[in-house]
Amino acid sequence: MDNTFIEHMVKKDDKPARIMKKIAFVSALFIVNFLAFTLLTSWFSVFVVASALSVFFFWRRIDREYEYIYTDGAIDVDVIYGQSARKRLLSADARDFQFIAWAKSGNWRNQIEASYDKTIDAGKGGLRDESYVGVVTKGEKTYKLIFEPDERMVAALKKYIPRKFEARP
Repeated sequence: MDNTFIEHMVKKDDKPARIMKKIAFVSALFIVNFLAFTLLTSWFSVFVVASALSVFFFWRRIDREYEYIYTDGAIDVDVIYGQSARKRLLSADARDFQFIAWAKSGNWRNQIEASYDKTIDAGKGGLRDESYVGVVTKGEKTYKLIFEPDERMVAALKKYIPRKFEARP
């Protein structure tokens, strides 16, 4: 077997939405602390500490990056929150996928638009020209993966699963 290891990172491209989430988050904390100060003066310090903890734990989760790791046919998809916390979204062998196709593919249109148990959007956001869609069954659930691999990963997948993979023309 050919030893292949490919990593690729994609940053979630939702800058306006991230800014709005951060503004809403800070505004909500300000309102809660103001109400606590005016109505519950004795509990104000508790609300300030709770606000500080919520900023510490949730602020960094707003910024997301996705990392795809391809190792000898195994595909791992991780989400990285705030460039520090990592969570595995999916791990599967490429041969277990029903198909992996370019998102704008006409041949797989019905399967791409079908609904599945869980959809994992690990791309820049939605179906774009660079997006690929893969469907895999793990256990009793069927997952739809939306991701944006680079050319090296596309070439490796094309070589590893030629009948189940359709590249962008």
